[in-house]
Amino acid sequence: MKANRTALSLTRSARWVAGAVAALGTCFGLNAGAQPALEAPFTQITNSPVVSESSMWTTPVWIDIDNDGWLDLFVATFTPGGRNGLFHNNGDGTFTQITTGPVATEGSPQIFGAAGADYDNDGWSDIIVASNNRTLQPCRLYRNTGSGVFTRMTGAQVGTIATDVSHAFGVSFGDYDRDGHLDVFVANGAADIPQQDFLFHNQGNGRFVRMTNQITTAALSTAYGSWADPDNDGNLDLLVINHYARNDFYRTDGLGQFTDVTDGSGLPGAGRVSFGTAWGDYDSDGDLDLVIVNMGYQGPIVGNWFYRNHGDGTFEQITTGPIAEDQDHFVSGSWVDYDNDGWLDLFVTILGPSSSAPGGVFNRLYRNQGDGTFLLVTTGSLVTKTGAAGGAAWGDYDHDGFPDVCVAYGTIFSSQRNALFRNNGNSNNWIKVRCVGTDSNRSAIGAKVRAKARIGGVDRWQLRQIGCNQDWGAFNSLEASVGLGDATVVDTLRVEWPSGIVQELHNVPVKQTLTIVERTELKIAPSGSSEVELLLKGPRQQRYQVEASTNLGTWLPVTSLTITNADGTASFKPQPANHKPRMFFRASPQ
Repeated sequence: MKANRTALSLTRSARWVAGAVAALGTCFGLNAGAQPALEAPFTQITNSPVVSESSMWTTPVWIDIDNDGWLDLFVATFTPGGRNGLFHNNGDGTFTQITTGPVATEGSPQIFGAAGADYDNDGWSDIIVASNNRTLQPCRLYRNTGSGVFTRMTGAQVGTIATDVSHAFGVSFGDYDRDGHLDVFVANGAADIPQQDFLFHNQGNGRFVRMTNQITTAALSTAYGSWADPDNDGNLDLLVINHYARNDFYRTDGLGQFTDVTDGSGLPGAGRVSFGTAWGDYDSDGDLDLVIVNMGYQGPIVGNWFYRNHGDGTFEQITTGPIAEDQDHFVSGSWVDYDNDGWLDLFVTILGPSSSAPGGVFNRLYRNQGDGTFLLVTTGSLVTKTGAAGGAAWGDYDHDGFPDVCVAYGTIFSSQRNALFRNNGNSNNWIKVRCVGTDSNRSAIGAKVRAKARIGGVDRWQLRQIGCNQDWGAFNSLEASVGLGDATVVDTLRVEWPSGIVQELHNVPVKQTLTIVERTELKIAPSGSSEVELLLKGPRQQRYQVEASTNLGTWLPVTSLTITNADGTASFKPQPANHKPRMFFRASPQ
């Protein structure tokens, strides 16, 4: 009897392989370019529940709360005791507001940050929010018990992550020790109440333990903790962004140890009120570059810091071009290929009316020209709408392959309405990838998706790292969206999982959304009896069809299994009728 591993087959020409494989890339330098008038190709949606209610909105979060394949939206508010917004995607371009359950009905503890991911690996996306109330309250962790029904967790259920009080500005998920369970960093004390930051280690049993180490000892004014793997060693490093103190960059070893490598990294210490980060491979050379978002809180306008990765996790600062030279009160930024031309663009929000932007432009959209230079987009509602903007989260809510964006408005100043912008799209091709972890965390945070395609006559790799393009006040969709320009096929689509597993698909058709499940296993379970038992390992709530064959040619269905055990396994004992001198079994996701 032989055990078969499952493989995801998407097309007849798709091929799956696993192994250690290296990425290729092309490096581009910076060149000055002219500034034509560019328009942001978005339509502002004005007749949706998402934008109907005024509040001091701060943080949009795109997550699929009911696993129906459509991105739903959570928007947090800073209004004391105000109601957060939870909106279900109806699958036709419209949303319905959810008005029941604690996420939608509990009064806000003045939320400044939120994130959504499956912390307990049960197959449902959960929500965590940071309390910024001056009375000092704990973070609130809302567990999704299924189909978008949330329960607020208590200290007895999840540990002190639900009881330790703080003046929190941001929360972020990242599996820093690569044990397959998402840990949580809580940024505390920004702006006016310096405090120790919190690092909660996920024990894998639904509970968190607060860690004490060098990143949690000093009382700082921290705005955000950003997880990313800029040195491509497979471990998520942590960049801690502070107000009035130096920013700190910690490298991890994948075993739970942190080393401060700020000195010598090329990244800055103190000097400005930094608010957030944007990680993205803007030059397609195979590693993550960085923009540190600066605000100049209660002071003069300032510029952002733009860094190009040398490839080893050290950086050089870029000081020319609109991203580096522009000045204002910036608060949140994200890399996104809004026009699907194969180059990451940058979107940055502005807190309050701009005093320096040309032509009255407010939020900034910088278009990547593909040669290392950027142009400022100056027309279109996305960049001309006024107001006090907070975070902006990107996600393709209408499934047309082009990223849309929700911008939170109001923040700490006044009640305003959110803004939802639908991407008008164009003729460029694209591919989206949803990754489902098994040995890695279920949300696949930290996984790298690399795509090689021939765009404009040039073979080029692109990189997206899932969950590492989040920022203060914004949680983008965990789908990896790759613009492909005129490419008609993805030659190689590779997923590098945090577990170390690598999967590849070849000759993948464009204009589709793929769900790639981390390699699952079907094997003979240890047994002290003469009975044969098969053990299937995979993601929770995933259903599989088990088939049997005597010749690897003809396969007959045997049973269906759904992974429900907490350890991500299900077992199956073949019936006597299945017993042959030689039998093969395989499992396929349904």
